[in-house]
Amino acid sequence: MTPVSDPQTGSFTLQQLCKRLRLSYREARYVCERGWLPKGVDVDPGRGNHRRLTRHQAVWLGVVLKLKACGVRTSQAAEIAGFAEQVKGMSRNLNWDWKFSPFDGAFDTSHRWLLEVGEMKWMRFVTDANPSKRGLAATDWVTMGTRQVAKQAAPTIILQIDLSALARLLRDLVE
Repeated sequence: MTPVSDPQTGSFTLQQLCKRLRLSYREARYVCERGWLPKGVDVDPGRGNHRRLTRHQAVWLGVVLKLKACGVRTSQAAEIAGFAEQVKGMSRNLNWDWKFSPFDGAFDTSHRWLLEVGEMKWMRFVTDANPSKRGLAATDWVTMGTRQVAKQAAPTIILQIDLSALARLLRDLVE
């Protein structure tokens, strides 16, 4: 499938997203009804109307719902999803993997793109797409909330989100 650079391309229902990601539709509706939605999604679509999600919104909500299913509080999951959007800075802006920018609807990659959350305090990206390094290489840890580099970070518990695997699950979700 050809990468799509327009995040508005494609339109999915919440039910399609949940089915593809093997998530509870009921839990997803609960999260949406509480207002935890990506930018641009109608908070109250009205009776009988279904929320429509762009590729960008589907990825953002997919990250939130997967994290919530693992026990992460919704507010923290939303913050993590917001940070994950910065993957474009490395994949496209640094030209490490121009076909991969999931929040832009570009889901194709042969690389690993991971987002790590350390002790629910710090976040960083880990990828094998850096042309200057062999194997997986990590960015500096940044503090959640401030997003400032946290040189003192040394987490013992790390939660890992595989953005490339999530993209593969969503890649063919087209009506």
